[in-house]
Amino acid sequence: MSKLHENTNARLIYRVVLTAVAIGALVFSFLGNKPIMLYFTNWSVWFAVAMTFITFIGTLMSRFKGDDSLLDNKAVLLLKFCAAVMIFATFVVSSFVLPEKLWTGSFWTPGGTFKHFLLPVLFIADGILCDKRNSYKVYFIFAALAAPIIYWTAIISRFVSYRNSIGGAIPEDQWSNYYPYGFTNIDNGHTLTFLIALLAGIAVGLLITGTVLFLLNRKKQK
Repeated sequence: MSKLHENTNARLIYRVVLTAVAIGALVFSFLGNKPIMLYFTNWSVWFAVAMTFITFIGTLMSRFKGDDSLLDNKAVLLLKFCAAVMIFATFVVSSFVLPEKLWTGSFWTPGGTFKHFLLPVLFIADGILCDKRNSYKVYFIFAALAAPIIYWTAIISRFVSYRNSIGGAIPEDQWSNYYPYGFTNIDNGHTLTFLIALLAGIAVGLLITGTVLFLLNRKKQK
């Protein structure tokens, strides 16, 4: 494994690039006419951007003051790990659950490239390359499910509650206000059981992702 985590200059340069990409992704997450608070992609971007900024500050402290207290803080490491797993879900869903988008111009717009590709890849690589060996704990793997579970519970509860309040299906002209993605739309060919089963599969994938990140961190060279 790379020893970038021990090279303060290289680590700083990498995180300057990552921070620039994060700013770009942040800007693009607020553009467009759709309700931005509805999308898992945007929440994962905001989470990753916040942790990128915190990590960048910690890297500056480490490089110029020799102070690693922020980079070694367990709460920061936990939140960064959780953000990496969450944004990995954005990358995987965009690439594999919705593969048709990869071959359309709508995916490779500047916004799509920053949010679905550049930020996820660079942010996940940052943890693999730059975080110190043995800085991750086993419980991080399971804690990383918390944010996705909260998000999906809120989304499902919201559209189920609205359907109950109107006594039936949500009108098509309101779908974009309640269903963030096509596979979540239980009024257009999918069932709630299908959606829950799909999300359970994604949760298993997130556990596997967290396990891989944990093991890669443990196997770094001393």
